[in-house]
Amino acid sequence: MFLMYLADKLGGGAAISSLVADTATGGVGIENLARNPQAGSTAIGETMSDIFANFTAAVALDSAQGAFGFSNIAMTAGCVTGFICRTQMSGYRDEWQNTWTSPAQELEGWGMRAYKFAGGTGAPLNLMVQPTQFGVAGTVLAKDSSTGTWSMNSLRIDSGTGAGTGLVHGFGNTTDEVWVIAWYESQVTDCDYNFASCGITTGSYPTTDIVVQAGIITDPAEVDIMGITPFDRDSDNLDDSVEIELEVTSNAFFEIIEVTFEAFLNNTLRDSITFAVTAGNSIPTEESIWFTPPETGDWTFGVDIRDITGAVIDTAFTLPIELGNMEPVATGSTSTAITQTWLPVSMFGGGFDVWGFGQLNQSYSHNETPVAYNWDLGDNSSSGLKNPVHIYTEAGNYTITLTVEDIGGFYSETQSWTLTVADTTEPIPEIRVDGVTITDEVVLLTNQRVLFSARSTVDNVPHEQMDFTWNWGDGSDEGGQGLVETSHSYVDGSADGIVYTLTLTVNDGTFVVEHQVYVRVLNRVPRQIFAEELQTYTLTPLEMPDVFTDDDGHIVEYLWTFDSGVNLSGRGMTLTSDFSASSSVSRNPTVGWMTPGLKSVTLEVTDDDGNMSSMTLMVRVLNQRPVAVFDRPSDGSVDTDYFFESMSFDPDGDTSLLQTRWNITGADSEIENVSGVHYSFTEPGLYTVSLTVIDDRGAESATKSYQIRIANPLPIPMVEFMQPSANGSALHTIPNDGDEVTWWVPFVEDGGAFIAPNCPLKLDGSASYDADPRFVGRHSTDPDDAEWNGITRWIWDFGDATPQVEGPMVWHSWERPGTYVVTLTVVDGFEGGDTNTTSITVHISRAPEIEQIDPIDSDYVTQGDLVLLNHSAYDIDLIEGLEAWLDSDASDDSDGDGITTNDRDISLTSDLTIYWDLNAMVDSDQDGDPRNDFLWGNMTWYQTGEIRIVLQVCDGVGVCASEDYIVTVLSAEEENRQKSWDELTWKDFIPNKESAGLLSLVALVLVLGWLVMRQKDEDEIDAEEMLETYDVQEVEAEGGLPGMDQHTPPPQPKYLTVDERRNKESGYVRPIRTRRR
Repeated sequence: MFLMYLADKLGGGAAISSLVADTATGGVGIENLARNPQAGSTAIGETMSDIFANFTAAVALDSAQGAFGFSNIAMTAGCVTGFICRTQMSGYRDEWQNTWTSPAQELEGWGMRAYKFAGGTGAPLNLMVQPTQFGVAGTVLAKDSSTGTWSMNSLRIDSGTGAGTGLVHGFGNTTDEVWVIAWYESQVTDCDYNFASCGITTGSYPTTDIVVQAGIITDPAEVDIMGITPFDRDSDNLDDSVEIELEVTSNAFFEIIEVTFEAFLNNTLRDSITFAVTAGNSIPTEESIWFTPPETGDWTFGVDIRDITGAVIDTAFTLPIELGNMEPVATGSTSTAITQTWLPVSMFGGGFDVWGFGQLNQSYSHNETPVAYNWDLGDNSSSGLKNPVHIYTEAGNYTITLTVEDIGGFYSETQSWTLTVADTTEPIPEIRVDGVTITDEVVLLTNQRVLFSARSTVDNVPHEQMDFTWNWGDGSDEGGQGLVETSHSYVDGSADGIVYTLTLTVNDGTFVVEHQVYVRVLNRVPRQIFAEELQTYTLTPLEMPDVFTDDDGHIVEYLWTFDSGVNLSGRGMTLTSDFSASSSVSRNPTVGWMTPGLKSVTLEVTDDDGNMSSMTLMVRVLNQRPVAVFDRPSDGSVDTDYFFESMSFDPDGDTSLLQTRWNITGADSEIENVSGVHYSFTEPGLYTVSLTVIDDRGAESATKSYQIRIANPLPIPMVEFMQPSANGSALHTIPNDGDEVTWWVPFVEDGGAFIAPNCPLKLDGSASYDADPRFVGRHSTDPDDAEWNGITRWIWDFGDATPQVEGPMVWHSWERPGTYVVTLTVVDGFEGGDTNTTSITVHISRAPEIEQIDPIDSDYVTQGDLVLLNHSAYDIDLIEGLEAWLDSDASDDSDGDGITTNDRDISLTSDLTIYWDLNAMVDSDQDGDPRNDFLWGNMTWYQTGEIRIVLQVCDGVGVCASEDYIVTVLSAEEENRQKSWDELTWKDFIPNKESAGLLSLVALVLVLGWLVMRQKDEDEIDAEEMLETYDVQEVEAEGGLPGMDQHTPPPQPKYLTVDERRNKESGYVRPIRTRRR
């Protein structure tokens, strides 16, 4: 069942597999599994005790509450065949007139027993498990009456008896069911005894007997303070401690009571003690405790008792009682009882201050150190330090005392010691120089100032308190208190040395001691003051430095020796100078070497006393670096051919042996060992040209560099244009991809375009390119393409005030005739982008002009007659000298010149094309437009009457102008009839020579008649009456704006015959005609 429980809660078969695979055995393996469960597990604890506690609850209750039951097993209360039953109760109680006690029952290692209790009265349920062996553990499970949930608490195990106790409040009220489960946690968790793999081969399986008791606590336990007795511990006639007696009474059969005693001063808790007592059967349990306060005051004591659940069940308090502070105890010592003057003596202070509660008399809960130490050092000095150190300067006997103070302000009894101080030690002088003790003689040089030290002198008196007198033996001395160190130098010496006696006298106030040593002073040899390596270049003068000095005289002889030939002229040197000198007696000769290398120079000097010194200097002669030289190049462009020529030289070698190394920004590699370089830059930008030369000794010159700015060539804008057509006609809309289109190129002599208004023209700038050499010949507009032409932007201005458009290829059409300049601006990708602009002229054809002439030479034509129609028109574009042609297929080179877009296939500025529609009222070709029946044949009309004809004149790009005319066609009979007055035209009134006089007379009569007869005639009156025949109403259009007059129009006039036109009653009004030129 335990393994089934582990599988159910910790992850099924995978959990058991993990347990089996674990090398740890027993409870350790189970704990490992619980700490690292499988996914979706339920927490059941991580120690064997917690895991087993949850398991026992599950097999006893089989609750649906988390770890307290199985999720995959339905356990039955009773054990029947075919089912898994719960753990059977080992005891049950549900009535509580008396305490219930189970019989003694055996419990094996890791076996369990369960006891159920019900029927409570609302009072606490007291529980106890009494085993015969240590190791029994258990839990108390209580079921909440309102929610039905279970709570678990562990039994409290008494470490002295091994008994477990528990308490459940509200039994029968808030809690309606209680289980006590106990098990024996034996040492071995998974083995039977006599099983070798467990390490146990003898003995029997562990068992214990347990007895379970349960009873109702009808009344809570009580505590009483039975007495309080003060007394004096430190015998200072002040009560400084108290004994408190108390009784605890419980009517339970057995109960462990937790007692807490507290001490208060001025309502402030200062100390407390907690301990447990056992009580039961209403028999008082007596206890005594003791308390010593930390300070004087009125002290109050309180006690409370708690059951094992921590609930307070009773309290008691005392009245205030005055208690004094118990004196602290001083302890201490000194480092010695006998000492010398001026030697430090250490005092060590100590003590203790005990106070607080104790369950035994003279036991305390606090042991604190004193807060203050008072030392009387016996020589009219004192100290408040815990461990002072003191020096006695005078001999004698001294009494030292110590008193300590506690936190309550009380002082201890005084502790004392006697110290004897004497001075019996003579000083032991010692002289040292540079830390070395002088035992006989010290050797010095003239004017050598030396620090003489007597700090190693031994005496009990400090150096600062002793007198030191120094007699140098050369007629001078010095001294003073504490003069333990001083310096001195001797002026006179000799080659063998002059000996002086140095006497040191030491006085410590009691004893005076002398100490002598000898000082031998020698003459100084010349002293070396320079030893560094020198450095120079070949052919370069170097002045040798001062190497020696004579501190007690002067140098009289110098001898310089050179290991190789040198030049000593001190002037400018060349490769042809004399380099044969090998020595010099000058103090500071100026030397030059011809070849590089590490040179050795030896100097020997002699002073005025005949003492000699010598040394060897090293001179590092460096090869002079060659000098790189070439002319500064000027800025240029990608077309500039540069020639860089080296004019470098080697100042100390053969210039012809120089190696050259050219570095040019952008070049694939260095250019080596050529004196001149031809180079052209393929891209604009800032370039650096550098030259470095190397001589035959490997010395490299400083790099000579110049910067050149290569100007960016402007991009080359290219514009091509084409016009789409289909089936021989220009398209008036932009074609879609996939449409079958024939591309025209309508061009003029200067390269511009010539098209009709509103016709789309494709403008193509994709042939533009960046003039950098690397872009020439490339045609892609995609910057990511290897064939990119270098152009980043194409900006089009169409010259007609429309917005600019960007792109390599655009479409545009112009609404109005005229001449427009189309500008293309291209931007390249260099730095911020350089620009260049080109333009073409686009001519938008203007409509032809039709001159005003009469298409016939008479007022009318006769039915059936052949008529020659007159016209006169001109093209403004042609008059202004514009010539244009059409390349009818931009993909075909019809003229064979290698260019497919300049073929003059069709002239666009040739003669105008004339079209006549002989009757604008008849749709002869039945296309829905009666005005475009441009059919050519005999210009003859067979119907009589007024015929509207249309003249249309078109230029080479299809831009047309039209004019309407009215032609009167008469029948043959009408042609021969005498004309009526109203049929006459202005031509009929042109006078000839014969009728001129008569006409003049008629004109005069008419004028006079008009002047006389100014009244309205019948026709005028009729005209005014006609105004009223139409029902004219004034209306307003929507929105309150005045509209047109709305009236019923008159009936459409019908065609009148000649007779009807001549009849005045017909209302016919003959049109007025004018002849157009």
